[in-house]
Amino acid sequence: GALLQHNFDVFKALLSEYHNDIDQIQSKSEEILENDAKEGDHRTNTISRSGSVGKLGMVAGISFMVGPMISAFATKTFQSATVLAIIFTLASGLTVYLLPLPVLLSDIKQIGEKNDTLTNLTNSEFTLTNMFKLRTTKARAAMTLLVLRLNMALAFHIFNTIWPASLKTRFHFGPSEHAMFMSFIGVVYAFSQGFVAKRVIQFCGSERKVYVIMSCCAILGAGRYVAYYTLSIHIMYSSFLFIINALGILNTVITADTGSIASSNELGGLFGALQASESAAGMLGPFLGGVVSYYFGEDGATSAPLMAVLAIYAFLFLFVYWGYEKFVILCIDPKDIVGISTSVDSDLKKTM
Repeated sequence: GALLQHNFDVFKALLSEYHNDIDQIQSKSEEILENDAKEGDHRTNTISRSGSVGKLGMVAGISFMVGPMISAFATKTFQSATVLAIIFTLASGLTVYLLPLPVLLSDIKQIGEKNDTLTNLTNSEFTLTNMFKLRTTKARAAMTLLVLRLNMALAFHIFNTIWPASLKTRFHFGPSEHAMFMSFIGVVYAFSQGFVAKRVIQFCGSERKVYVIMSCCAILGAGRYVAYYTLSIHIMYSSFLFIINALGILNTVITADTGSIASSNELGGLFGALQASESAAGMLGPFLGGVVSYYFGEDGATSAPLMAVLAIYAFLFLFVYWGYEKFVILCIDPKDIVGISTSVDSDLKKTM
């Protein structure tokens, strides 16, 4: 599981670097764009980046749907299923290895990058020490994304401490029902990443991106509450339809913005820091879920771990409203910000 997540993060980092290379090459190509056209470029590139991330997530969703089917038809024992999984994992690693490398800094210099900019790029701002200091706009943007990723992962792992038992108690889920449920999630996630996410981002644009993220947080919290307490399997599946779509849109937005705030030589460090936070949440989340469940328990009306999950989503809802626009979107493109106070803007400029 960890190796799968690592390979997926490497793919996302490479994809973001390819987009950065395209943007840099285009910016140094023939002067055929006027100033007003250039202002529209950022929006187009952001949508293109989101679309690429969405397609990558769509492939992952399809794999989660097709994987159990392949295992059911092609293998008869656990040992043969393990061998098949190892083969696919090695094939994934080989694919990553054979992918073309992004444009090197020396290549960027040949197409017109200034020497002083190249010198600055070699000093990454995305080490944990620099990020926690919050001295630059990039560091603040990275910390905002890290807080989002960490809390989303915590909510997921805390919820998973009570979800399988809940399915078995209410709907008598066995292996076949779980396989069907995971296939449903894979189909919906593929649809969300490949079709819904890009169109939602294209329709809303940067000026309404904050409201998109806030809506996703609200849907995730409300959907998990309904899915946990309903006694109708149809309502449970319907709630997860909304949950997975919201999750797909949210992941696409965050991944695209992560690739937008970092230069090519810093993307690996930034994605690594975010992956480390999610891995830490993977260790801490089940522990916290168990502690909350042990000390606070649950009665017929209230589940303490579920209340903790809802509290996390409520915090993210308020946190995004407070800081995502002025920290993340401002770092991507200051022209997209409307309504940021002069005092905040001047304070950020002093740190640049």
